[in-house]
Amino acid sequence: MEGFSLRSRSTIRPVLVLCVLVVILVVGLAMQPSQPAPAQGPVSAVEACHLPGSDLKSGGAYQWQMAVRLDSPQETAIVFVSGSSMLECWAYRASDGAFDSTVTAGGGGFRPGPGTVLTFDGDASATPADPYPAAMVFGQVPTGTAAVDIVTTDGEHHSAAIGNGWYAAWATLTGPGDNVVEISARDSSGVTISRLADPAGLEPGESPAS
Repeated sequence: MEGFSLRSRSTIRPVLVLCVLVVILVVGLAMQPSQPAPAQGPVSAVEACHLPGSDLKSGGAYQWQMAVRLDSPQETAIVFVSGSSMLECWAYRASDGAFDSTVTAGGGGFRPGPGTVLTFDGDASATPADPYPAAMVFGQVPTGTAAVDIVTTDGEHHSAAIGNGWYAAWATLTGPGDNVVEISARDSSGVTISRLADPAGLEPGESPAS
């Protein structure tokens, strides 16, 4: 056959092999799982809180310190203090792992009682924007506190996280008439150190320790 030689065949074969390899490479890349897009926001709950650096009224600088925090898969709640100023932050985690936060000042301040008293600084009822049917109950604890027990109107007991002289817990509320009625601080032996109680429902900052 004219116009065709062994040299032509030897040239065509490597070209075909190269084409096949290119096709395999392209198909392989197309079948690889796509990588998730990087989070479009802060991935740290503390960073998401955007703490104010100074008091707009006095101009004084804040020195925020984390008092206590609660973590769940979708939400982190943190209480920050600076002197007698207090700030609560709820940071909600989106599906991409980034946080979108809501920050609420805790009534303008509190009375520091480090290591001396059991206090109830908030909250008496569930936050409307909170996806959980619960109130974030928090306050200060006396020195030696190893556990804090919180009781609601329906008799449910809730254990609190303790850190830096503070406690915090999610207290599940079953309805408008369900309130926090008792908070007890106990030592490592289970002995009650201090207690707050009101059958009608405790109010933040209004119930003295006994």
